[in-house]
Amino acid sequence: MKKYLLLLISFAYLASCTKENTSEISPTYYSYEYFPTDSGIIRYYKVDSIFWDANNQAALDTLSYEIKEVIAGNYYDNQNEICQRIERYKKDTNGNWIIWKVLSDKRSQFNAERYIDNVRIIKLKFPLNTNDKWNGNALNTLDAQYYQLTDLHLAENINTLAFDSVCTVLQDDYIDATRQFYGIEKYAARIGMVYRREKNIATIPTSQGIIIKGGYDYTEKIISYTLNP
Repeated sequence: MKKYLLLLISFAYLASCTKENTSEISPTYYSYEYFPTDSGIIRYYKVDSIFWDANNQAALDTLSYEIKEVIAGNYYDNQNEICQRIERYKKDTNGNWIIWKVLSDKRSQFNAERYIDNVRIIKLKFPLNTNDKWNGNALNTLDAQYYQLTDLHLAENINTLAFDSVCTVLQDDYIDATRQFYGIEKYAARIGMVYRREKNIATIPTSQGIIIKGGYDYTEKIISYTLNP
């Protein structure tokens, strides 16, 4: 009887230790710090974009401007889960920041999601593991688009900023004779997204080479940030 009692006590002790250790390592193991949710974080981006006119096959416009993105606070969605209100600003002709778009982020145990233009996208899949793949459109009605985590916990410089831990998500990489698609995002620990590029162009193969028929090439790079002002 004493032997069975000792065994039960031992199993109970091991179970409690396992639960405690799991609780302690979960945040680091899942790498939630790449998608921070703290109110007050501000990220500033430089945007460079090129749009090609599908009619005359020439560059329609080249734009450069800045965006300010603010985690403006928390709210509960219709599933009673905490989300973050994301405000994006552009400058007017007088140099004043004017609100441009309102988005929302949500970080659950397994997903980092962004809701933009009525479309919910899974930006990251937790726990982060190099070469993991997931359908970024699994929560919307668009065609499946598979993302892949190609790099994790690497130091990187973007513009004049140095980051000690960055992960890279390849969202699209396809090219043929008539189309080119490319998408990539980078996230820095404790800061969030620091780089984004999206390319979608139509091309025409000719004897002189490839001619761009229409589309766009859009890049955002972080230039500064503020954490918990």
